[in-house]
Amino acid sequence: MELLIVIMAAVLVWVVGAIWYRLADGVYADASALQVRNIGHPQSKSVVPYLLAGVGLVAVAAMIRILFVHAGIDGVLTGIAWGASVGAFIVAPWFMIENTYSARPMVMVLIDMGYAVVACAVLGAVMGGV
Repeated sequence: MELLIVIMAAVLVWVVGAIWYRLADGVYADASALQVRNIGHPQSKSVVPYLLAGVGLVAVAAMIRILFVHAGIDGVLTGIAWGASVGAFIVAPWFMIENTYSARPMVMVLIDMGYAVVACAVLGAVMGGV
């Protein structure tokens, strides 16, 4: 049952990410200078990034589940607060540190940092609620 909860939470966060980046796709594409076809989709059609994102989200969901169980974090609102805190104070700063060493535009880093906070809050809501 725990594995199913972790996988379903990871799928939910993957969908949230698809929505998040779809809403920010114009800004993100402009900032990244991706080559796009006339319909606005990147020319690369590889599914590898999507698969790796799924595997990574399962790992993050599993770790948040383990942390919540051991810390006794229970309840949706408490889960949201702790999840958002993990996103805001662990994951997002890591994105900032990693991306300041590259020539990546700051708006892209901010979009990624926002997703880290939202995704971890959603994971927290799920893990705190079950």
